[in-house]
Amino acid sequence: MMSNINSISSLWLLLILISGLTVQHVHGWGQVGHGLVARLAYSRLSRQASDWVTFLVPDFLVENFTAVGSWADDILYPDTNPLGHNNWQWSRPLHYVNTPDWVCNYDSQRDCKYDICIEGALKNYSRRAVATQLDDMQHKEALLFLIHYVGNVHQPLHAGFAGDLGGNKIKGVFMNSQFTTNLHSLWDTGAINSRLSRDFKSDINLYYTHLHTLM
Repeated sequence: MMSNINSISSLWLLLILISGLTVQHVHGWGQVGHGLVARLAYSRLSRQASDWVTFLVPDFLVENFTAVGSWADDILYPDTNPLGHNNWQWSRPLHYVNTPDWVCNYDSQRDCKYDICIEGALKNYSRRAVATQLDDMQHKEALLFLIHYVGNVHQPLHAGFAGDLGGNKIKGVFMNSQFTTNLHSLWDTGAINSRLSRDFKSDINLYYTHLHTLM
């Protein structure tokens, strides 16, 4: 395995790439959005950095790096993790942070008590991913959480008002749909799936290629 210094550099390169990509190009944070972020970021890594990430990623995800981005969501639900989803429910509050309604500032002591929010998760797993006293399995878990949470923190409704549950209570119709959605779901999946269908024939690889040319 690489030295600890190289590992730290590789981790932060990956996180910086993901952070930049989420702001500029990807506007939905469901499985498709998270997958695109992870795949695009991975494609920009140096050989040394990609070798380190590949070393940490579980074997069953190495050939499908798109799935890495949504791992932290997939483990929570019985349809994607039928045997183990109950074991991960503790991680739900780490996907977001809420502020009091109409208070347009963030106070970590008020809004992220005991570091149980996405800010606390980013700090914790950034340390754990490279902590020399932890084993490779713990490093893998930390990296998978980090890839997902860096995406989440750039979705505006993962840092929203507590009263509307980050937009989940705000209902509406998108693009003349016959079905009602909520604002959080629209950000997560609705907008990006509409773009995929309208401009890329629902082919995620075409969309990936388009985004890659913009980098």
